[in-house]
Amino acid sequence: MGEPLLALACAGATLALGAFVLKPRSWFDTKLSRLPGSEATRRFVELQRRTVVMLVTVIILSFVLLAAIWWRPVEVTSVVTAPALLCFAFASWILFGDLVLIYYFRHLNLPSMAALPLVLLVVFSAWNDNHAVALLDEPPGPAARPIAPVHLQAWLAERRNSGALVAGKPFPLFLVAAEGGGIRGAYWTALVLSKLQDDSRGQFGSHAFALSGVSGGSLGNAVFAALVAEDQAGLLAVAPCARQSPARYQACATAVLRRDFLSPILGYLLYPDMVQRFLPMPVPAADRARAMETAWRSGWAESVGSNRLGERFDRLWQGPRGLQVPSLLLNATLVDGGNRIIASNIAIDGSFPDAFDASDELIDLRRMSMATAVHNSARFSYISPAGTVYACREGGRLAPCAPGRERGPWGRVIDGGYFENSGVETVRDLLFAIQPVLRAWHDDGYVIEPVVMVISNSPGAIAPSGKLDPNTARMDATFLSELLAPPLGLFNTRAARATFAVTAERRDMSVMVPSDGERFLWFGITTNNDTPLAWALADRTFDGIDNLLQTPQSARLPFSQVQKRLQGR
Repeated sequence: MGEPLLALACAGATLALGAFVLKPRSWFDTKLSRLPGSEATRRFVELQRRTVVMLVTVIILSFVLLAAIWWRPVEVTSVVTAPALLCFAFASWILFGDLVLIYYFRHLNLPSMAALPLVLLVVFSAWNDNHAVALLDEPPGPAARPIAPVHLQAWLAERRNSGALVAGKPFPLFLVAAEGGGIRGAYWTALVLSKLQDDSRGQFGSHAFALSGVSGGSLGNAVFAALVAEDQAGLLAVAPCARQSPARYQACATAVLRRDFLSPILGYLLYPDMVQRFLPMPVPAADRARAMETAWRSGWAESVGSNRLGERFDRLWQGPRGLQVPSLLLNATLVDGGNRIIASNIAIDGSFPDAFDASDELIDLRRMSMATAVHNSARFSYISPAGTVYACREGGRLAPCAPGRERGPWGRVIDGGYFENSGVETVRDLLFAIQPVLRAWHDDGYVIEPVVMVISNSPGAIAPSGKLDPNTARMDATFLSELLAPPLGLFNTRAARATFAVTAERRDMSVMVPSDGERFLWFGITTNNDTPLAWALADRTFDGIDNLLQTPQSARLPFSQVQKRLQGR
């Protein structure tokens, strides 16, 4: 989407074509009708041959593009990107509507069927939901996982056994909350974590206990955790993205995420999934969510050379080095109730109030891939659809899925930002849950220092603290205020709720741990430039984010404070 003039030109051409097709007489009853070769006032069946050829060509191209996007969404949309897709799709709809729904029926002396698509859209919506959360064709992962205190106990014991955790020596334990924000949030989160890992020569990852994320922040966290898993398996050094760079994590995070993730899902939205809306039965292969997840898997596979994002979610922590990989808490929102539903390798118990465990044995999600788990946290309507989660029942009650049990819809998941957009609420729950373990280790002489890192990608945002100054308030445009005020207010609560959660977390930390200004670290984008909230960014925008991690801009962020803690200073 980095060519605004091209997008405007395509939009203008599309609108002109629509006006031309829908209101031909207003064009032809002018001097244009007397130009040489103009015979447009003839009946549709008497169109000039070249006009018929053009119409047939456009129709064929529309079906070819539909099939191509359905078959190879990532490859096709790398050539035909979002602006062109919009133009082609609008042209196809206008042509189909004009020729089939209007002209054809009038030719048969029947009334126009222009309203038929709207009728089909509404009527068939009761039966054609094709947005079931994608599951792998393999046995489900384990439902039994350690609760947070038990997992931390094993995590600390492993570091004590390796010699990294020594009695009497400060040991920082990092809890990360990554804010939502599309590819902007994913890219910024992954780069911040990767820079910390590269600068510390791999130490940061072994001190990062858990990464909580929302939307794009979940994707950035997952990419970093997957890179740590690759490194622990000895594969990152030979990955294509890491061969030419001493900063391997940053190079690979850039290679995976510096891509156009908007065009694949937009192509699916405008073609296969749009056709699905007018069919009476669901076609799972037309679900546009699959295009987004395919794009993420493809970006990872091309850059790193493995299938980490395509593997079952829980496999990231399997193997003898599993405790070296940071835990993930991917926050989504349940449409039917508004509660959190969290995907994690840690069991979500009562320590996370009013939240569902995505890996509960009564919910059929234990076969989802890492990419699908991330996408559940990043389903921001209307680009991504709400994902339908299924469960099995026996005797009218939920039961683990097994042959012979009735399987049906259980709920729908959407972007975690609808509940809270910073991921800090989940970090706060986690910090409360692990307090007994931290106290027990402290009593044994171990100095474990929890540090909360908040990674914010909102341009110009500052770390919140205390009462707000009225000078910082803004009033948005009052155009159509009666209509727009309610939805704008609801949307802006995403950021406001995140700010509140961060402030509450800082307050709670001051009670739970010794007063220390470096126990709460804010990694915000230090620019007032308005970076778009989308799944695609222009190269110059990516470059601007890259520059924020270079000296002197990076000095505004607490990178040095993390390094000092890792070095025991």
